[in-house]
Parts: sequence; C-alpha cells; structure tokens
Amino acid sequence: MTMENKICLVTGATDGIGFVTAKVLAQQGARVFIHGRNAEKGARCVEQIKQATGNNAVSFLLADFASLEQVRAVAATLNSSIDKLDLLVNNAGSASHATRELSKDGYELTFAANHLAPFLLTNLLLDKIRLAPHARIVNVSSTAHKIKPFDIDDLMSERISPIYAYGRSKFANILFSNELAKRLSGTGITSNALHPGVVRTGFGKEATISRIFYMLAAPFLKTPEQGAATNIYLAISTEVENKSGGYYANCKLAEPDASTKTPGLAERLWRESEQLVGLV
Repeated sequence: MTMENKICLVTGATDGIGFVTAKVLAQQGARVFIHGRNAEKGARCVEQIKQATGNNAVSFLLADFASLEQVRAVAATLNSSIDKLDLLVNNAGSASHATRELSKDGYELTFAANHLAPFLLTNLLLDKIRLAPHARIVNVSSTAHKIKPFDIDDLMSERISPIYAYGRSKFANILFSNELAKRLSGTGITSNALHPGVVRTGFGKEATISRIFYMLAAPFLKTPEQGAATNIYLAISTEVENKSGGYYANCKLAEPDASTKTPGLAERLWRESEQLVGLV
C-alpha cells in the first residue's frame, strides 16, 4: 500500500522496533511523527531517518508516557498541526520493575505507561483519525499477556508481584484494541494488536530483572528489523485492509489467551480507563 500523502505517528520510536517502523514508513513516502521521551535522542533519530530515506517530512514529539499531562500535550500539538491521521502505531512501552512504582498521576507505573497513555492518546486523536480514509491503529502487545491472569479488580497490581505488571498491561492492550475495533466498526478505521516477538533492543534496560534477561538471551532474540515486521505488516499491507479486531504474530493471525474474549471484560476496562484518564 502506498504511503504517499499519509500522516503517521509511531510512539516509542527512538529505538528498537519503533525506530525501524518509522524508518520504513518514511521510506514509503509518509509524513512521520516519531515520539520519545528524550529530546536529544529524538533529534538524532529524526536526522538518521531523514538521511537514510531522503524523506524530510519527519518530526519529533517529546513526552514521558508516565505523565498523562504530557500525553495530552502531545495530542494537542499533533491535533493543531495536521488535518488527518492515517496511521497510529501505539508502540511505546515500559518494562516491569522489581519494586512497585507509581506514575506521576499516582497509578501503577507500568499499567499507566503501557495502557492508560495509549488509551488516552488514541481517544484524543480519534477526530483526526476519522478524517483519514481507511485509517489504521496498530497496538503493540506481547505474548507476555498470557503469563498472569488479568484481574479487572486489581488494575494497579496491588495484589501481585510487580514483575507481573508488564504482562497485565499487555493483556489490557489487547482488550483495548478489540474494544476499539468494535466501537469503530463500520467507519473504515481498523484496530489490531500484535506480538512482535522477543526482540534484541534497549527495551527494559531501566528494570534490573529484564535488563539481565535481555543481556543473557541477546544471541537468541529477534533483531529490531525482524521484530518490526508485524508492526509494518499491519501498518501498510493490503492483506489486512478492512480487517479489524485481530491479534497477530509473525505477520499472521494468532490466538491470544482465551480470557481476552471474556464477555464484557473489554467494555468494563474501557469504562474504568475513561475514568482513570479523565475522559468522563
């Protein structure tokens, strides 16, 4: 699918699969906004993408997704500078920490950054997304969603070890993606979730447990280019045009944990999330 004249946002795009995804979109001729939480690194990545692709329509948006205020600021900046949004790749993520930590809004940090931030961002950008014909929303989840049962009554992970918070947040990504697909049915906008594989990137370097894992497992992990393949597939492939509400791995439909389809669960998470981020 041609990306000429299309406008895209990739969150968490200053490293790993997000960076590769943004670079490919730029190569295909899209106007690309990349998001990150380090201004210097973001500026560097913009220049690298421009030089690698010859596409100068690449811009950086600064925000720490541990702060809902900064998420709102990014949405406001984007809404004031574009007339539509053809593609949103919710790729930014944070690994679990060894101890329970809270976001700037007082929520469990991993859940806040991995679920509440993209939930809020997507909702704030929906008006611009609706103005783009056949827009796509791609939500990066993980097979880690299967590790620990999801508990809708413990969204802040107070009853479990902090190391399980990441898997819980990735479960929430799937529920969000599915409910979004349901709510956007008939609009021409698609929403799909994916597992990129376990990728050799800088992800999780802030958390001791995940940092050790990635160091030891590095020789056996996917490269960022391999990990970005399903991101890119859902973003530009004609094979998934008009297909929504799916969960993908290795560029193919896959089966998430059966409990992601529990009746009413996704809808309840949506309502709870609306209240937590102040949309109602």
